[in-house]
Amino acid sequence: MSPDQDPEDSDAGADIDEVLRAAEQAVDQVRGSESDDAEDPPDLGEQLAAAQAEAAALKDKWLRAIADLDNYKKRVKRDIDDAVHRATQGLLGSFLPVGDNLERALSVAPSEPDEQLSPLIKGLEMVRQEFFSALAKHNIKPIESIGQLFDPNVHDALQQTDSPDHAPGVVVMEYEKGYLRGEKLLRPARVIVAGPGSTGKPADANPDSAAGGASGEETSEAN
Repeated sequence: MSPDQDPEDSDAGADIDEVLRAAEQAVDQVRGSESDDAEDPPDLGEQLAAAQAEAAALKDKWLRAIADLDNYKKRVKRDIDDAVHRATQGLLGSFLPVGDNLERALSVAPSEPDEQLSPLIKGLEMVRQEFFSALAKHNIKPIESIGQLFDPNVHDALQQTDSPDHAPGVVVMEYEKGYLRGEKLLRPARVIVAGPGSTGKPADANPDSAAGGASGEETSEAN
């Protein structure tokens, strides 16, 4: 420093030099970061592939959730139907014998009753008709058995007997009527079946009979 130079001017010049150097360093850093960005641009293809993979995974989860919900609804409906069927089956176990007794009473009634028995028989027939009408309102119907081929899905054989009027394996007598609720068996019919020595004509198979419908339903449930 010369003798004529002011010390304060010297310090100010040093500060200016230091500020300029700092500014140059900052400019260099900015240029360096820009060059790095230019050298490593973002890979849009990889980003697109990752987004598509994530969308596919979310769609798969959504489809699985929809399928699980649908299966859950079906399972709940099936469980409810089974619970209702079991409750109905248990309740009717106390009422169906009433219909059985009405059937037995009318079966022994004379075909040509006198004036005293005629009103009584007519009354029994009206009660019987009302009983079956009440069952029909709840989709409960009796199984047609007599003259039909024995079906273990809806029939309970009590015994066999040879018959000249029926072919072997045909139901010849119904001891206790069976019932269906829709296509589900509530109670099998207790029947007597024509034995192997029977000589009657074979019965025609009726695929649309109530017994046939129940057979298919019970078989599918077993599977």
